[in-house]
Amino acid sequence: MKHIEIYIHFVREKVARGQVRVMQVPSPYQIAGIFTKGHPLLLFDDFRDSLNICQPPASTIEVY
Repeated sequence: MKHIEIYIHFVREKVARGQVRVMQVPSPYQIAGIFTKGHPLLLFDDFRDSLNICQPPASTIEVY
């Protein structure tokens, strides 16, 4: 918990000096949502690409 408090003070100081600008990102565009939510395919692909994750080389779906 202590390291989080240090980061908060560091960011707060940078914002006060005008070196960093904190902006709100709407929840549909939060990249972390790729791990917890379903997204439309285009948005999912954009998020996946920004994380440098590639599609598997072969299908992982079993064929019966």
